[in-house]
Amino acid sequence: MNLVALKPRVIALSASLLMAACTTSASAIESQVLPARAACFVSEEQSVTVSLEWAETAEQRRIGLMGRGKLKERSGMLFDYDSLQSAENSFWMRNTLIALDIAYVNEQGVIVAINRMEPCESVAAFNCPTYPAGAEYVQAIEMNAGFFSRYQLTLGDRLQTNPALCANGS
Repeated sequence: MNLVALKPRVIALSASLLMAACTTSASAIESQVLPARAACFVSEEQSVTVSLEWAETAEQRRIGLMGRGKLKERSGMLFDYDSLQSAENSFWMRNTLIALDIAYVNEQGVIVAINRMEPCESVAAFNCPTYPAGAEYVQAIEMNAGFFSRYQLTLGDRLQTNPALCANGS
C-alpha cells in the first residue's frame, strides 16, 4: 500500500483516538452508590429523618460522592471512621460535581462542626481547597448544600444512626 492511500486512514485513526481520549477523561470520574440506611438528626425542636449511604472502608471514603450529578433531598453519605480523627483532617471536593454541606460528628453523636463545600473545577488536585473539621470527629456526613440551615440544624444537635430512635421524625 502506498503512503498517499494510507494517509486518510492514519488521520481518521488519530481523530478517533483523540475523541476517545477526550471522552474517557471527561467520564473517568469515579463514582459509587453504596447501600443506604435510615438515620435522623435530632435537635431540641425536631427529628429530621435522612437516608445515608455509609462509606466505611478507606476506598469508599476516598471516592465519597465524586461524580454524582445530584442527591435526593434528605439523602447523603456518612463517612465512618474506626478511630477519633484530628481536627486538622479535612475533606476536599475534587471531582465532586455538586455543592455540599458537611457535618462533623464526635463520639457522642454530637455535631461539632458544619462547613459548606463548593465543587472544585480544577483538574489539578493542588488547586482544590480543603475543608478542615476544626474539631475532633469520628463521623462526617455530606448532604446537599443548605441542608443544615434549611432544617435549622446546628452545632450541638445530634446524629442518631439507630432508626428505632428516630420515631416521630419529620
